[in-house]
Amino acid sequence: MKAGIAGALTRAFITSPLTPLFLVAAFVFGLVALVSLPREEEPQISVPMVDIILRADGLRAEDAVKLITEPLETIV
Repeated sequence: MKAGIAGALTRAFITSPLTPLFLVAAFVFGLVALVSLPREEEPQISVPMVDIILRADGLRAEDAVKLITEPLETIV
């Protein structure tokens, strides 16, 4: 059976003596990138979000959302 392009590439990488060298080079480059990238223990990330919590005694949850929470969300 004749292999297509993917089969030919696979066979070339399996039989090539350079494949282990490529793998080791990729591993070394990954380690260098991991060590050289700057990182912080607790980075300051700003998340634009507001929590609206309300208490509306005597209202059903759906009514409280429609009458109070949704207008507050549009204002904020």
